[in-house]
This record gives sequence, structure tokens and C-alpha cells, in this order.
Amino acid sequence: MKEEMTSFDITALTPELDRTIKGARINNIYQINPTTLLLKLRQPSQPSLHLLIEAGKRLHLTSYALEKPKRPTAFCMALRKHLRNGRITGIQQHEFERTVIIYVSTGKGDFQLISELFGGGNIILVDPQNKILHALTYRRMRDRNILRGEIFQHAPPHGRNPFKLSRPDFSEIRTLGQLEIVKALTKFLSIGGFYAEEILLRASVNKDAACESLTRQETGKIFDEVHQILSIIKTGNVEPCIVVDERGAWIDVTPLLLKKICPLQTKTI
Repeated sequence: MKEEMTSFDITALTPELDRTIKGARINNIYQINPTTLLLKLRQPSQPSLHLLIEAGKRLHLTSYALEKPKRPTAFCMALRKHLRNGRITGIQQHEFERTVIIYVSTGKGDFQLISELFGGGNIILVDPQNKILHALTYRRMRDRNILRGEIFQHAPPHGRNPFKLSRPDFSEIRTLGQLEIVKALTKFLSIGGFYAEEILLRASVNKDAACESLTRQETGKIFDEVHQILSIIKTGNVEPCIVVDERGAWIDVTPLLLKKICPLQTKTI
């Protein structure tokens, strides 16, 4: 089954979540294990919603009944102190990265609850002055620090943002020489091998072809297919699918039907 969310998944998810939970108030916060939060949200005259955030993995609404610890952790208590009864004013993806920002308005100002869904992951509370107030994990790193009181900085981008990439910019991928185009795409756009293979399949380009061997027409086809998928996802014209193997076991969830998985069974959600 799916282990973590891709940048494409997050691009599909955040507009839908924004429509669903924008305006909701945070009724309570639970830390159900060392890396996972559950936010209980309430809206007038509507059933409660539960938003699950697992650092480094996933963020989504859930209807499952999850066991809540009897004693909240210090991190959970800190989040409750600052965010409980706050109103969610928006939720968005940072650039095309696996980072989700939840904006929360409170009587003490506007906060950001930042979920990093890459690597080891993290969940960070940023105050109205853009300073780190609390974090699931504090770290000193080469390119930034996650330390209390420091100005929050996002992680350096893992690749180019395809939404901001022009056709001439994308043609630079040919300068990667003998590197296979499937590997180059994952490096250039940070989209993961799964979607890199899908894009090349749609563009009818051999995934093992060396970047320097690509024609201008082939790079143009790849560029067009990247933006075709992005357009479908961004406009909300998605067809969420559960991918199952020949035994009926769930092996993946995708925001749209992919050619790469057509030989396998799919169930639309």
C-alpha cells in the first residue's frame, strides 16, 4: 500500500482540503503516536472532521476511530495552547514541495502549522512573527535550523517547480548528458520515479534514453505531458483511483488514472 504522498498527490489534495476545512475551528488536538497528530475540527451545523497529519508521510481527513492517549505530550499541549479554538483560514502546498501549510487565525494572531512530508518529516508551529514556536523535532542542519525562536525557513527545493518552468528552461535537461531521462526527471523536477515513468510513457519517450540524445521535439512532448497532468490535478478534474493487484490487495492510490497502471485493476473513489 502507499507509503507516502508525492508532490502530485499534495497538489491534488490541498485545494480540496482548503474547500472542505477552510473556516473550521480547531476543537482539539491529539498526538496519537510520536509522529502523528489528529486535529478535531468543527463547523457550524456540521459533523466534526478529523485531520490526520503524519510527519514525513501523509496528511488527509479520516473517518477512522483512532485511539487517543490519556495523557497529551508536551508538544501536543503546546499546540493546544496556541491553536485550540483557532479558525483555519487556508491550507496550501509550498511551491511544488512535499510541504503543507495550514494557516490558523487566533485571538493572539495568525499562526502557521507546517507539515513536512519528506525525509524524516516534521511538524512545526510558526508564530505571527514567522518564528519557530514549537516543533516535533528540533534540528541543526547545514542549510537551515529548526530551533525555537529562530525565523522559520523552508527546506531548499528538491527540484525545479514545474508550475514556474518555461519550455526553454525545461530544455536544459538535455545538459545532464548520459543520465537516463527517467532519473533526470526525478532530479530535475523532484517528482519521483513513479510519475517520471508515467510522463515518459505518455510522451512516448524511452525512459532509458540519455538526456543528451533527446530531440527538441521529445523534450517538448515531455514538457507538455508534465503540464497536462498538472493541469488536470490543479483544476480539480481528477479521478481518484485505488490500484489493486491480481489478488485484490490495495497497492496504491492515485489522483488520476495512469497509463502505467492500466494493466492492473483500478477502482475509482
